[in-house]
Amino acid sequence: MQLAMREWRMMGKWRGPLSAVAFGALLGVTGPFGSQTSLGPAVRYPFWMIIALVGFGAAAAAGRVLPSTSPGRRTATRIVAVAAASAVPMTFFVAWAMGVVRPGRTFSPVQLLALFPYVALVQLLIARVISPDDQMPDDQIAVAAPAEQPAAAPEYPSEFVSKLPVALRRDILALEAEDHYVRVHTLHGSALVLMRLADAAAIIDPRLGLRVHRSWWVAKNGVRAVERSPGRAIARLVDDTAVPISRTYLSAARTVLTD
Repeated sequence: MQLAMREWRMMGKWRGPLSAVAFGALLGVTGPFGSQTSLGPAVRYPFWMIIALVGFGAAAAAGRVLPSTSPGRRTATRIVAVAAASAVPMTFFVAWAMGVVRPGRTFSPVQLLALFPYVALVQLLIARVISPDDQMPDDQIAVAAPAEQPAAAPEYPSEFVSKLPVALRRDILALEAEDHYVRVHTLHGSALVLMRLADAAAIIDPRLGLRVHRSWWVAKNGVRAVERSPGRAIARLVDDTAVPISRTYLSAARTVLTD
């Protein structure tokens, strides 16, 4: 059964016309509303298939025009609304078609009003057939959303790293201002880079660390603890270096370095 339903859904744009032809053939067999006796098979089957095809088109058009109160889901109210709206033009079409297959047959306004409920009943069945029936309840819908790509790990910019000796291009702990230079402290030693601390801090991804003093920038992964004592705060690096934290940067340092 599930395989058959999948194949039916895969038919896509052909679902409506095929449903109309099948529905029209069924009406041709049953011959509702007296057509079984008044119309011969050669006329009855084409008549009902054409009625069904036009009825499906009218219902589809009504479904597009009417606002949906519950997008993507079938509701009884919407099906009834589509049936009623499409039954209005279909009543006139059926009356005209009856005049074609039975020359001289005409409908007065009162007869059109009497015909409307029967046409509406057929349109109700059609609206039910074309309404989406493969939607699951909201709590069971698996929304197919693009998988979020994990954020790339932050890296030190190449224009900064390239100034360091190859052996010191990893495990960076802190940057210390020395005149017009920056001393880069790493687990493997330190080196001077011709660059102002402010410029270095500006180009480094803030996820990697932050400025804690006018003369110091520390790497988040290089800090072991933030220590406080009366009138003094320091960032204790993993190599036991004590980096001063000025009052200006203390709040940000405590937020970022103590996560």
